[in-house]
Amino acid sequence: MQVIRKEQTLEVWKHVDIVVAGGGPAGVGAAVSAARQGKTVLLLEKRAYLGGNITACYVENCNYFLKGTGFESEGIYAEIEKKCYEKYGNDNLRERNKTCFSSEYLKVFLDEFVQEAGVEILFHSFVNEVIMENNRISAVLIQTKKGPMAVTADVYIDTTGDGDVAFAAGIPYEQGRKEDGLCQPGTVSLRLSGADTNALLQDGDRLSEIGRIFKEDYRAGRTGLPCKRQDLPFGRLTGGGVISYVNYSCSYGLDPTDPRDLTKGELECRQYVMDIYHYLKEHFEELRGIEVASISPEIGFRDSRRILGKYYLTIEDMESQRHFDDVIAVFPRFYDMLAPDAYMDGDGKVEGKGYKGHIYEPVVDQRTFEIPYGSLLPVSVANLLTAGRCISADHVAESGVRAISLCMMTGEAAGTAAALAVRDQVTPAEISVKELQNILKQQNRLLPV
Repeated sequence: MQVIRKEQTLEVWKHVDIVVAGGGPAGVGAAVSAARQGKTVLLLEKRAYLGGNITACYVENCNYFLKGTGFESEGIYAEIEKKCYEKYGNDNLRERNKTCFSSEYLKVFLDEFVQEAGVEILFHSFVNEVIMENNRISAVLIQTKKGPMAVTADVYIDTTGDGDVAFAAGIPYEQGRKEDGLCQPGTVSLRLSGADTNALLQDGDRLSEIGRIFKEDYRAGRTGLPCKRQDLPFGRLTGGGVISYVNYSCSYGLDPTDPRDLTKGELECRQYVMDIYHYLKEHFEELRGIEVASISPEIGFRDSRRILGKYYLTIEDMESQRHFDDVIAVFPRFYDMLAPDAYMDGDGKVEGKGYKGHIYEPVVDQRTFEIPYGSLLPVSVANLLTAGRCISADHVAESGVRAISLCMMTGEAAGTAAALAVRDQVTPAEISVKELQNILKQQNRLLPV
């Protein structure tokens, strides 16, 4: 059975210099950097708040892997980190996660931070359709309760995480790993209250020890829990006994762009978080008094569509520390990937197939990798840029690219590039990359050029 869709003529609600679709870390970086270059910017976000997976999925322990490496946050991310802590403090008591945000404070902070830069925000707006003229986007259609609204811009930036704008524009993409298209699992996170803070801090980092015990129990088949997840990371621990981020549930085999799979994942993962709640309450004295404070508003994903660009970043590029003349970001080399097929036999490494359990290769020997500007430029559509986890990269490389602060760095580069394109009335591919790099360096970004 098929239905016929009626054609509509829509009034253009607004024209701006730059439309940024997606208000996660990449979108915030893109919108703020473009606005600071004096351009009019509209930031579209499907949720009721900014912050992406930090605020929607409680992924608050950003940059924890940088501890002890000598690397520091850069650019707009470092600015947000500093100003947010100055305004709202940092109530995290765990030494290993000192760079944690409070997702609730961050929601409010980002509202203010983005608007202070001159960005206009539109919440509750989802872009899944574009109007094309030749190889350019002439308008995006925002889906709202009032029906579709048309917005036009000179340049568009896709920071949706799923590459929604690029997909609507018909740009080729990859999703999941090459052999079967499987993505990493989706996760619903848990926030607990009522923990015995003093006991958890008495002998070092007891929460890390609990995670180690859980892994041993899982591998020995002692947990009795149905979720295929051997790792149990915890986030902030506050003086009030709140454990802000329990990252456990995993739903496998999902397409992050299919609402049927999203529904399956939400239902499955909410059961899994209740399972781990009962397990922790029953097995650890320090957690006997815990209660469920909240469950993350939605399922979060680690990867989705990757939009093919003028350059395709690979694991070989990262391993060889390849230098690019058009470099727009440098980041510590690490990988963080949960097995798409739920294969949990041992600790994963990047050698071979590289999908044994949870691949986690931390920063070693000050190794870094570079992201070229070409990975932000789609192979077609002249006035579109991508930023965040949906840039042009292979599946394993994406597990490093998806780091929250790096998503903001690629967004910052895309926003600056879009502003240059508007100023010079050229396409993003035609801007001066050298000028882009110079501006980024002026914004506290370290580039080897």
